[in-house]
Amino acid sequence: MQTIVYVLLGILILGICVIVHEFGHYFAARRLGIHVVEFAVGMGPKLFGWEKRGTQYSLRLIPFGGYCAFESEEDENSGFNAAPAWKRLIMTLSGPLMNFVLGLVVAVVILSCIGESQLSNRIVLVSEGTPAQEAGLLVGDRLLAADGQEGDIYALSQYLSSTGEAPVELTVDRDGETLHFTVGKQLSQDGNYLMGVSFGYERQRLGFFQSVAAAFRFCVNMVVEMVRLLGNIFFHGEGLEEVSGPVGVVTMVTDIAQQSFADSFLTGLDNSLRILLLISLNLGLMNLLPLPALDGGRVVLLAFEAITGKHMPRRAEAIMHTVALLALLALILVITGRDVLRLFGVGV
Repeated sequence: MQTIVYVLLGILILGICVIVHEFGHYFAARRLGIHVVEFAVGMGPKLFGWEKRGTQYSLRLIPFGGYCAFESEEDENSGFNAAPAWKRLIMTLSGPLMNFVLGLVVAVVILSCIGESQLSNRIVLVSEGTPAQEAGLLVGDRLLAADGQEGDIYALSQYLSSTGEAPVELTVDRDGETLHFTVGKQLSQDGNYLMGVSFGYERQRLGFFQSVAAAFRFCVNMVVEMVRLLGNIFFHGEGLEEVSGPVGVVTMVTDIAQQSFADSFLTGLDNSLRILLLISLNLGLMNLLPLPALDGGRVVLLAFEAITGKHMPRRAEAIMHTVALLALLALILVITGRDVLRLFGVGV
């Protein structure tokens, strides 16, 4: 039963990314006066739907994907193609843009509400028979300074390592009281001089404005890394075996969720949000690739049309996108087939 719940969580995460992407197209189209015939969540046969202001809203059987349908996309003079090129360009870019916005929002939530797990200055273990125990250090003490030198736990740890076998004077906070201890060292089996304490990890939450700046930097760095990985795949064939389709993504989310929630609810929530963030950024970036059937391919054609006033014949453009879409679906089927074989333990 638990496995089913985690599978549904994986489908939900993937579905949120797709819905947000399609909502970007939908919202921009409505604001720009481009009529949307249907806004669909999922693919395949329609389960149910309703109509409002001339737009059909539907939920479809296959819980992967979704789309915005526009009228007369092959007609030169009506519906979608009757709108100026700049409007269609904005509408096309709005899908990937919303994925980047979703990634940024999720990153802000993680940093400001959940926090990053970082090594803290709080002692979580005082080993038996060590200089730290003999000096009187206790679990829960927070290290403030070593030999009068202050800093974060990384700087203090580096300083302590540099002192060798010499005793050090530690300043700690114990329930709001500042205490001083002179602690010796003992030689460990690996040749290091240790006091006998271990420091734990704590979640550090940022203020809202700090989290926005940090989230923006994080998302930019992630997109840059994704571009690098895509370059390796396209130009060197490296990492191609790691590419996954919807089944592979859901399987990955299920495995990570099971392990994370077994640790704690907060860890499970944190990792689930991080997966949502990564999938959303991936979806936004992949859709910007300048390939037919993807938003990026349409952006290239629309940018050319907006600049020159010339465009490819609509029917030829529709055929090109259809052929490319069929090729893309075939690739997805191959990748999905490989994911299914892996699911049953068949190495491919």
